[in-house]
Amino acid sequence: MDVPIHVIRYFCVLAEELHFGRAAERLSITPPSLSQQISRLEQQFGVKLFDRSPRKVELTAYGRELLPLARRLQDDHDQVISWGRSVRRDLEAPFLRVGVVAAGAGHLTTAAIATTLQKEPSARIEMRRLGFFDVADDLEAGRVDVVFAPWPMRLPPRVRIEPLWREPRVLVVPVDHRFAERESISILETTDEVFVAAGGGLPEVVDWWLVDPRPDGSRPRRGPTADSVEGLLELVAAGAGVNIAGESASRHYRRDELAYVRIDDIEPATIMLCSISDTRNPMVQVFRETALELSPLVGAAMHPD
Repeated sequence: MDVPIHVIRYFCVLAEELHFGRAAERLSITPPSLSQQISRLEQQFGVKLFDRSPRKVELTAYGRELLPLARRLQDDHDQVISWGRSVRRDLEAPFLRVGVVAAGAGHLTTAAIATTLQKEPSARIEMRRLGFFDVADDLEAGRVDVVFAPWPMRLPPRVRIEPLWREPRVLVVPVDHRFAERESISILETTDEVFVAAGGGLPEVVDWWLVDPRPDGSRPRRGPTADSVEGLLELVAAGAGVNIAGESASRHYRRDELAYVRIDDIEPATIMLCSISDTRNPMVQVFRETALELSPLVGAAMHPD
């Protein structure tokens, strides 16, 4: 038995109006057409749904049983249609998922997003915080379209990298630490410190952030690890060690328990914009062009390898 959804709607409207003329007007059809559709429905079910007389129309016992089921079916159908329209709107509207590792590219991250939205007012942009070593997996899996992440990284060939931002690195210490009041220090002054660092990552990347080995050949003392910026800062605040971060962390992760001291004599951190080179998402190109226009490093010679 196949009952078209429009006939279910006809039944529900007639059950509300109990008048063929008014129901037909609501449905934008003629009363005879409505009467024929209801008669066919009754024939399909083999029962009368309405008692008709020249003076009134009433639901039968079968009609009263059918009404809540028919209304539920109509509501479900309407929700399916609404969902389909919403999906189409989402697919038609420009959409971009932006991943950020740690503090991203500082205020350039915000500026790039804001300018992209000015260029594409209908665009939907979704922000996602990524772990230190999630960039390649999340890009290739399509969980993000572009990522702001610090160099160095190990990425597959199809991931394009473009330098956007360069900033000094800072030593993150507890607020009562002996370096907390200093404006800057040398990395060689940190020989006696214990360093907390990201856990589970590529050794060469962790070594770069810890400056291991140091210019004088010494090696840092390593302490606990964490898998997120928040975890590292919690360890530092607890006195478990110190950490090296990009200067933007001092603004994005400001805490009363922490101080950020610039390290004068080590290579600065460079933030890359990472994206899949063969992506089909046109918003990636819009965002890349916007970020590069805003970047102070455009045209700078850089050889990360």
